[in-house]
Amino acid sequence: MAGNDTSIEMTLDDYNNIEISKRTSAIVYLSVVMILGIPGNLLVIIVYFGSLRRRDGTHWMYIRALAVTDLLVCTVTIPFELFQQTHQLTFYSGLGCQIFRAVSVHLSLTSSLLLIAMSGNRLRLVCQPLKKQLTPNQGLVTILISVGIALLFCWPEAALSGISKETLDNNLTGYDCSFSDRYSMKDYGTIYSTLLLTVYLLCMVALVIMYSIVGLRVLERAKYQNSNRARYAISTTSMATDLTTCEHHTTNLIKPQSEIMDEKVIAIKTIETPGTPKNKDQKKSNGHSKVVSKKKNSKKVTRMAFVISFCFILSYLPYVAVKLNASVVKGQFTESPLTKAIFPILARTFIINNIINPVIYGFLDPTFLKHCKMTMKYILCMKSQNYTL
Repeated sequence: MAGNDTSIEMTLDDYNNIEISKRTSAIVYLSVVMILGIPGNLLVIIVYFGSLRRRDGTHWMYIRALAVTDLLVCTVTIPFELFQQTHQLTFYSGLGCQIFRAVSVHLSLTSSLLLIAMSGNRLRLVCQPLKKQLTPNQGLVTILISVGIALLFCWPEAALSGISKETLDNNLTGYDCSFSDRYSMKDYGTIYSTLLLTVYLLCMVALVIMYSIVGLRVLERAKYQNSNRARYAISTTSMATDLTTCEHHTTNLIKPQSEIMDEKVIAIKTIETPGTPKNKDQKKSNGHSKVVSKKKNSKKVTRMAFVISFCFILSYLPYVAVKLNASVVKGQFTESPLTKAIFPILARTFIINNIINPVIYGFLDPTFLKHCKMTMKYILCMKSQNYTL
């Protein structure tokens, strides 16, 4: 790790600074992600827990849980990653290493499992709309189950993690936060890393399968609706033709006086009794508009869930590729300044998944964007008032 620097004057901090310079790109990347992620996820929490708290469906419960998880990643995981990148050879706290590595795995797994739960909920709603759907209480149970499963998978990280010592020139020893030296002669670390990689791959495959099914079902419904519209247009045209024919045949007929008087009485009663047919028409119109609004909202929510899951897959692909590459070419990989600069970023691209959601909500949820603008205006007004005081 230290290379061929053999200067007698070099200290452990000097060696550590060399490692920091090789990881400058990763440090800049993590810093930018953290700076963008914290205010973005805070804004999501303020809006969805505040002005939009009345959105009480199961989907919105998952959205809120994801926002909390993403904020924890930006405030706990990323600062730890930054500290680790700047203390490659001077990380002395074994307990701190165990805690933060386990928390990082837990938050990452929780985010993945929440996406699986949310996507499963949308799959059931699209494919089985007439069956009973998940209630908010049941959604809360699935969130707690996701957290529990993530706990089961992250405790080995705490058990295996610790300080890994590295012998340097000038009789110096470097201390890195990694898998503990206690297990250096065993394959526990490799087995556990393979297990985690398998879990993430399964999550990605599950998301692809679920949204493929959803996409096929949406296409089937679109084709069915288009065929129904065509049939309705044909039937309307034929009915209009029949009515025209009937009117043509009855133009020469004269109604009896009694029928005319009856029609006048009915018309007067209709005017005097406001509301019977008119209110019925209004109720039908309102009911129809509510159904249309509900369908549009369901499509918007499904589109949002799909984009979130798609971004999850894209952000995890480089991470999975790096891990697979490391396992395939283990012992044959040659480190260089370029790989030391690029690979730490590729191994952490999954963090983008924890900062991209506010952007997705802004594009796909106009109501969220509107409330964000209102919140920002309120914060700016409060700041200006405090400044004047």
